[in-house]
Amino acid sequence: MHTPRLALLAALAAAAVAASTAPNASAAVQRYASPTGTGKDCTSISPCDITEALYGAGSGDEVIVGPGDYPLTVTPAVKNGVTIHGVAGRPRPHLLFSGNQSGLFLPQGTVLRHVEIVQAEPNSRALYSWGSTVDQVIVKGSSGTDCAAFARNSTMRDSIVVASGSDASAICTRADGPGDTSAGSYRNVTAIATGSGGVAIYAYASGTGKVTANLVNVIAKGGPVGASLAITTDGSGAETTITARHSNWANYTASGTNAQYVNLGGNQGASPAFVDAAAGDYRQRPGSVTIDAGLDDFANGALDVDGDPRRVGTTDIGADELVPGPAATTEAAAAVTSQSAMVSGSVNPKGAPTTFHFEYGTTTAYGRSTPVTEAGSGNTAVAAATTVGGLSPATTYHYRIVAANAGGVTKGSDRTFTTTVPAVGPPATQPPATTPPFPGIELASPKLTYARAAITVRLMCPVGTSGRCSGRTTLTARRRPSARQVSLGRAAFSIAPGSGASVKVRVTRAGRRLFHRASRRRGRAVNLTRDGAGRSKTTTTAVTIRHRRR
Repeated sequence: MHTPRLALLAALAAAAVAASTAPNASAAVQRYASPTGTGKDCTSISPCDITEALYGAGSGDEVIVGPGDYPLTVTPAVKNGVTIHGVAGRPRPHLLFSGNQSGLFLPQGTVLRHVEIVQAEPNSRALYSWGSTVDQVIVKGSSGTDCAAFARNSTMRDSIVVASGSDASAICTRADGPGDTSAGSYRNVTAIATGSGGVAIYAYASGTGKVTANLVNVIAKGGPVGASLAITTDGSGAETTITARHSNWANYTASGTNAQYVNLGGNQGASPAFVDAAAGDYRQRPGSVTIDAGLDDFANGALDVDGDPRRVGTTDIGADELVPGPAATTEAAAAVTSQSAMVSGSVNPKGAPTTFHFEYGTTTAYGRSTPVTEAGSGNTAVAAATTVGGLSPATTYHYRIVAANAGGVTKGSDRTFTTTVPAVGPPATQPPATTPPFPGIELASPKLTYARAAITVRLMCPVGTSGRCSGRTTLTARRRPSARQVSLGRAAFSIAPGSGASVKVRVTRAGRRLFHRASRRRGRAVNLTRDGAGRSKTTTTAVTIRHRRR
């Protein structure tokens, strides 16, 4: 099923060594590539072709690949230690290989991130990872090759690899001969083989070589009459081991001596549910068994394959993290006058960065909306309110809250209010209106947590505040009851009326020494706040700060 390609690998390794001696730009520089790039400048203003950008990059350099399609008919030269990546927040670039080439070869110390590789040549693999790191990458192999991505001593995470040919593997690794070893780490990877006899992850050792593949939060799905995992040796004393933790796979095969699978717990065998596997969309569908079934670990990275938060609730198994749509509830209006009203509601972000706004108008077509406001990324409902003006007297208005995040848009139910009729005739003599005092910012809880060199403070801007609550929060603590207060740090905030926000206070060196000696300290939170009318208020709250250690 897997014909040895030692000659090809040796040629690629030699090409990489030769490329490392070619002339290149000075160390630690950024080089830019564009689908329409020309010349040799490779700057952000004048980008070059991707082949030129890679050829001129040396160890420590960064090649920034703009969005678009890059047809490649030759294998580009990549040197050790180069970082290659797309542009964060923009569509990933597509490296489209065809013709007589050998795919993309990543030598020692290379980092590849946020790109898609598509191999059209039947006899060529799409990716060779030789002691490198692959992150947020999509790899699609051709129908006639033995594996889509070949990896040795490499790390791959938050990536999708698909092999479409018969008896082809999505990811394969091997070691040949005495002293030859290959140890690979695969985290939150979705490996799919769609062809008959296809294998998701294939590991092979021969001639006393040793292969170890460690899987964490991996989806491994083989093709018809194929296998999720294939563990093989040639029986000569070689060793091949695949370990799996919190991963999804249906079956494995082990052949040859010293070929073993090690179950580290948390694994599952039920088939995952994808958005549209027939169309090649291997993101999770709501209800998949892989959702919230992974292992939470800092090593998983901050983002999934699409740039969404890597952890929403509990980390999912596979490259994609399902982001649920937010919850949005429209609540009753208040402070209704002949020309204005305060509309309100609540939003639950469900763990992903979320925004909200209100739609309003004289019909359910609405037609008008308030500015978009941040709702944070927590897992509890946050209050939302704003005042709408310029309304007509004695008129019924419809309104609703609308929340949005990467998981979708949620619209609250429709509600109404009716503006009042203005008074007729001269106004009655009334005492001068008094403006209620500005209460200042509110601390959601006096129990705070110190983790990763920062203390998170949850602050709430009262409903009805004139403009935003803006100011600064300062945290202090004592070494002992009779000692002076030690500054732990300060941070600025600006929060919309009726909304809350989590403010991270970076802890000072003196503060870090305090928590090195004790896991809990009593202190004070001093919040100096100013509203949109220029009124200021200082509030002081006693707090307890707990040090959460990993």
